[in-house]
Amino acid sequence: MLAHALAEFHNQILDACKTVIMEALAQRVRGTFDAKAHYVSNDVVACNGASFIARRDNPGVCPGAGWQMIAAEGKRGVAGERGAPGRDAPQITSWVVDRAAYTVTPRFGDSRLGPTLELRSLFEQFNEETT
Repeated sequence: MLAHALAEFHNQILDACKTVIMEALAQRVRGTFDAKAHYVSNDVVACNGASFIARRDNPGVCPGAGWQMIAAEGKRGVAGERGAPGRDAPQITSWVVDRAAYTVTPRFGDSRLGPTLELRSLFEQFNEETT
């Protein structure tokens, strides 16, 4: 009986310790650094294009000795070779209107037809709202 009680007590202590450790190590993202705000250990802020984590409670001005940089904005890389120019976008020159089907289809400058736009539900919605 005593062994069971001690084992249970041991498990409760371990659980409590795990909870305290997890809370102590938890990071809170606080947004952009604000000199007027109160920060505690493990608070994370953005400052000057970088992210910093507080090393202690009341870490002071960021960046500074109370803060550890954890990520920074990278520098622009070397430009790659310029690719070949792409084709010109097709130009819509007219529309094919089908009043009975409530559709319109774009016709491009090379006489190709584009995707048909189904407009029936748009007109049905408009009629419901105005009646």
